[in-house]
Amino acid sequence: MPQGPANRAATKKPARKGRGRTFELLRSKLEPPVARAGLIHRTRVVDALSRSSDRRFVSVLAPPGYGKTTVLGQWERDDPRDFAWVSLDSRDNDPLVLLTYIAEALSSDGSIGPAVFKALAAPGDSLWADGLPRLGAALARRSEPFVLVLDGVHVLEDRRGLDALVALAAHVPAGSQLVLSGRIEPRLGLASMRAGGELLDVDSSSLAFSETEAHRLLDAAGADVTTAEVAQLNARAEGWAAGLFLAALSISGGKSSPATFGGDDRFIVDYLRAAALRHTQGDKRDFVLRSSVLETMSGPLCDAVLERSGSAAVLEQLEHDNLFVVPLDRTRTWFRFHHFFREMLEAELERSDPGLARELRRRAAAWCDAHDRPEEAIAYARKAHDLETVARVVAANGLPYIRSGRVGILERWLEAFDDAEMLRRHPAVAVVGVAVYAFAGRPDTAERWALTVETTDQAGPMPDGSPTGAWIATMRALLARKGIERMRVDAKQAVAELTPSSPWLASALVFEGIATELAGDPSKAEQILTEAAETAVTSGALWPGVVARAELGLLALADGDVARAEAEVTLARELVDDPPSGEHVARAILLAATARVALARKHGAQARQALAAAQRLRPIIAHAPPWFSVRVQLELAKAHLELQDPRGAATLLREAEEVLRRRPRLGSLVAEAEEIRARIADTAEESTGWASTLTAAELRLLPLLTTHLSFREIAERLYVSRNTVKTQAIAVYRKLDASSRSEAIERAVALGLVDAAPGAQLSDFTRSG
Repeated sequence: MPQGPANRAATKKPARKGRGRTFELLRSKLEPPVARAGLIHRTRVVDALSRSSDRRFVSVLAPPGYGKTTVLGQWERDDPRDFAWVSLDSRDNDPLVLLTYIAEALSSDGSIGPAVFKALAAPGDSLWADGLPRLGAALARRSEPFVLVLDGVHVLEDRRGLDALVALAAHVPAGSQLVLSGRIEPRLGLASMRAGGELLDVDSSSLAFSETEAHRLLDAAGADVTTAEVAQLNARAEGWAAGLFLAALSISGGKSSPATFGGDDRFIVDYLRAAALRHTQGDKRDFVLRSSVLETMSGPLCDAVLERSGSAAVLEQLEHDNLFVVPLDRTRTWFRFHHFFREMLEAELERSDPGLARELRRRAAAWCDAHDRPEEAIAYARKAHDLETVARVVAANGLPYIRSGRVGILERWLEAFDDAEMLRRHPAVAVVGVAVYAFAGRPDTAERWALTVETTDQAGPMPDGSPTGAWIATMRALLARKGIERMRVDAKQAVAELTPSSPWLASALVFEGIATELAGDPSKAEQILTEAAETAVTSGALWPGVVARAELGLLALADGDVARAEAEVTLARELVDDPPSGEHVARAILLAATARVALARKHGAQARQALAAAQRLRPIIAHAPPWFSVRVQLELAKAHLELQDPRGAATLLREAEEVLRRRPRLGSLVAEAEEIRARIADTAEESTGWASTLTAAELRLLPLLTTHLSFREIAERLYVSRNTVKTQAIAVYRKLDASSRSEAIERAVALGLVDAAPGAQLSDFTRSG
C-alpha cells in the first residue's frame, strides 16, 4: 500500500556518506528547507507543481525573496515521490563537486554505487568519458520516480559544470523531474526544453502572492491591516514575499503604514539597512551586523569570529523571531541570513568599519582552517585580502586535493599567485603549483613557476617542518630539467632533508629510485623503490605507492622473475581499488606494467584491456614530466610489439622520441628507444589494427566526440581552431575505419577507448559535427 505524503515525509532519511567520496560533503547542502511555523502554504503554486509530473524539467526562476525555496519545500512535503535536494554555491562550479553532490543526493535508494563516485573523482576528460555516463546510467535505471531539486542554479557560471548538467539532464527518466531554481536563467538550453513541451516555467508572476495569501502573511506577521489596505500594498509590492514581510515588520512596529510603504528594490534595500536593524537593538544588533560577514553561521563559528559565547542560542532566537535567519539543517546547527538581509548588513558594516570587517573575515578563515574547511577558509581569507592565510591553506591542502582529484578547485586557488614576486614570497604554494601543472597538461606554466621559485629568499620551514630547500629539491627532481643524474642528486637531497612525516617523502623516494634505475643501477633502485612503497602506505600517499610498486614489477620482469613482477603489480592495483583511481596519470605506469606482466603470463586479452585503458591516458601522458612520459610510452610500445602490433609501437615511439629530442639526458631511456626502433624495423608490417595508431591529440579529442558538443564548442574547450578539430576528427574516422562521427564512436566503444553515454542515440552525436 503506497504511503501518503505525511508518512513518506516522516520516513525520509538524510543522505548517507558512502564509499568512494573523495572529500567531506557539507550535509546541510543536501537537506530540503525546514518547515517553520507561521509560513503561508502556497497551495496554488504547489498544486501547479504537483500536476506537472508529465514535464521532465521545472524551472523556478525569480528575483530574491519570491519564496522559491519555500514553495519547493512545501511541494516536497506534499508530493509522494522521493525528493533529492542540492543547495548550490559557487564551489559547485567545479564539475567534480557538482556531480558528486548530485550523486550523493540521489544515493539514498542505493542506485548510486561506489563505482559512480570513483568515476566522478577522476581528473581530466575522463569525467565526460566515464564518470558522467555512469551517473547518467544510474539515473536512467531508477525504477521509482524522483524529483531532483538544484536550488541556486544562478551561481553556476563555469562552462564545464553547465555542460555536465546539460548532459546529465538527458538521462532524467519519464515520471521524474529535474528542478532548476534560482535568480536568473542558467545557460542550460531551457529554450529547447520549452519548445519541446518538457519544461514547466514557474516565474515571479507565478510565485507572486495573491491578495488572500498576502493578507494571511501580513496577519501572521502581526500587521493589523484591512482588506483594502492589503490590496493596495500587494499591488505596489507585486506579490513579492520578502517585500510583504518587510512591510509587515514595519507596519507591526509602527514604522510605516500600508499606504506609505514603498516596494521598489532600492527602497527595500534602504529599508533593510534602517528599519530592519532598528528592530534589533544592543547586543543582538551588534551580533547580526558582525556575523553578516559569514556565508553560513553556527554557534562555534560565531563565537570564534565575534569573540563571544552563547552564539548558538542567539541564532536560535533570531530564527525564532523570523529575523531573516534560515536554518540549513534539521538540527538547527547551521544557519544563514536571508540574502538581501545579509547584503544590507554587510554593506552597513563595510561602510561603518571596513577594518573590522576584514578582521572578522580573517577570524572566520582561521576557524575554518582549524576545522578542516579549507575552501571556506580560502574564500574568507581572499575577501579579507589575506593572501598569507590563503597561501598557508593552499600549501597545507595542496597534496590532499591533488590525490582526491579536486585539481580544478586547486587551480583556481593558485590563480592568485601567478606572479613572480608572489611565487618567491610563497615557495610552498609555488611547489604545489608545479606539481599540479606538471601533470595537468600545462608544462610551460610548471617550468615558469619552477624557475621563479628557485630564486626565492624565503628560508623558513615549510608546512611539514622541512626546510624550503627540501621542497624545491623535490620539485627539481620531479621535473628533471637537467637530466637523470641531476634528478638523482636532487631527489637524494630531498630525501635527506624532508621530515619523516612529510607528504612529499614518498614522492622524493620514487624520484630517487627511478633516477637510480635509469642511471644504470637497478639493484640499488629496487631497494629505494621498496622503501618508497612502504613510506607511501604509512603516509597515505596513494599515487607514489602505485608508481613504486609498478616500477618494482617492471624491474622484476626485467630480471625474468614473473611471479614477483605479478605480485608487485597486484599490490599496486590494490592501492587503487578502494580510493577512486580514475584517470590519474600515475595509473599509466600501472597499466603498462599490467600489460607487460599479462603478456609474460600469455594472457593476451588482459594485456589488450590494459593497453586500451592506457590509450585514454595518452593525452595526459604526453604532457607529464619527460622522464615519466618517455618511460611509460616505451613500456607500452614494448607491449604492443609483443602483441605483434608494430604500428602501435611506432606511434608510441614517435611520441617518446619527440620528448627525447627536447630532453635527451634521460639515461637508459635513450638506449631503450633505440632498441625499440630496431625491433620495429625487424617486425613484419602487419598490425592487429585495434586503433593503437591514434595520436595523443586524437585521443584527447575522442571523449569529446561522444558528447553533444559541436566541433566549434569542442575547439573552444581544447583551445584550438575548429579546423584543427575537424582535421583530427577526420583522422580518427580514418584510423578507426569509420565514415562518420557516430560510426567512429561505435568503433571506439567496441575497442574500449571510450564509454558511450548510456541511453543516447548515436545519431545525436552527429549534430553540428
